[in-house]
Amino acid sequence: MRTLVVDLLGGLGDLVMVLPSVHALRDADPGGELVVLTHAPGAVLLERDPAVSAVRVSAPHAERAAVGSALADLAPDLVVTTTRFDGIGDLVDDDAAARGTRAVSNLWRSPPPDELVGERYQRILAAEGVIADRVRPPRVVLGDDERAAGRQATAALPDGTVLLVPAAGMAVKRWPAPRWVALARALRDAGRGVAAVGEDVDGVPTLPPTDLRGLAARVAAVGERGGVVVGGDTGPVRVAAAVGAPTVALFGPTLATRYGLEEGRDLQGFPGCPHRRPTAITEQVCWWDAGCPLSDAGPACLEDLPVAEVLTAVRAAAATAGAVIG
Repeated sequence: MRTLVVDLLGGLGDLVMVLPSVHALRDADPGGELVVLTHAPGAVLLERDPAVSAVRVSAPHAERAAVGSALADLAPDLVVTTTRFDGIGDLVDDDAAARGTRAVSNLWRSPPPDELVGERYQRILAAEGVIADRVRPPRVVLGDDERAAGRQATAALPDGTVLLVPAAGMAVKRWPAPRWVALARALRDAGRGVAAVGEDVDGVPTLPPTDLRGLAARVAAVGERGGVVVGGDTGPVRVAAAVGAPTVALFGPTLATRYGLEEGRDLQGFPGCPHRRPTAITEQVCWWDAGCPLSDAGPACLEDLPVAEVLTAVRAAAATAGAVIG
């Protein structure tokens, strides 16, 4: 059987959340062919994944055409898509109806606010009878050579290093910069090694730039040596959790009970925000420009997360560090 999985939602984290479904589909048809259609930034995460037979990449703003081409070229027996915008869901359904094949084109049906997105996908696919009824967490597969390179690149960091990931692709997901500085100082005062990814934080060492797989290998190595990764609701933090690094994720505009990590510690700022829309986050008043109706200083939800609470979560996560996930 040939299966096509379409994830063109645009975010790295979106692809990580669909990975358990990809692996479950492979397990349901181990001798079949499984092709993933996604965007370039995240496609590299699938390069060494034995569950994936091939990866097709869509250019930005050409998603519908990319889906049409994939359907025509592959003539899949089963199509699963997280993506419905621009009529993609209807395109998938119409193709399946015309060829007499299967499609699961709406993984967003009637979402509750207290069920994790990746788990919701799996339960819908199980109800459709295309995967086993077993929920699993995301896994990004790294090769032994990549893990070795990650260990070498982080060898100078002390055991138990806390890796800070302050950057976020959306301003609405950024914890205030002074909080990162205060967290770094508190960690160093407690005798913890501290390093940062992407942005300087109060002069702590910043890991040299690398590609996405290189970053995944480095955070995996930090986790192996008792370290913890701390960051916002971003793709790199989800990747860190998916390679086995103990992780603390800071949630503000998104609700952690829906968008949180399957494995890791999720901290929710301002749980009672009246403007949060857990099942329609892109319609929130703050989403696109970080304009918070409750604060002129920035997102009130992330302001609601104090350094002391994050520090406590880091200490708890450190107690679980050391597990290696293949």
